[in-house]
Amino acid sequence: MQMQATEQLLDVTQRLTRCWDQRDVEGTLQYYTEDVDYSEPGAGVHIKGRDALRTYLNRYFEAWDTRWTIREHYRLEGQDALVAFWDMEVWRPGSLDRLMTKGMDLLVIRGDQIARDTVYYDRTQLKSLLKKPAA
Repeated sequence: MQMQATEQLLDVTQRLTRCWDQRDVEGTLQYYTEDVDYSEPGAGVHIKGRDALRTYLNRYFEAWDTRWTIREHYRLEGQDALVAFWDMEVWRPGSLDRLMTKGMDLLVIRGDQIARDTVYYDRTQLKSLLKKPAA
């Protein structure tokens, strides 16, 4: 099978991030394979399959709003895969408090869908956005 162009891999990744930004569960899921392997090692998250990812995304999108910007990307040699370095603005829905953070995804792409998405970022930063107790 012929390797995809790096631009095609990046296009899938950018379309996925637009769906995340819109908090669109079904739109996001269309960019993942049925047997997707999604993980956030720093948070202890490891999800197998699109149905399990749907459950996770529903909870995530209820709790967080985000805007993603891919800063850099590097193709993994000999694979339909890339590493994407990103900036993320994150906040709780309805809140004015926002946080900027950085991270990276390791993405393995099959056709026009992501088969593996491993996300690395310092999730402990999000604690500053959790509701503070009333004074």
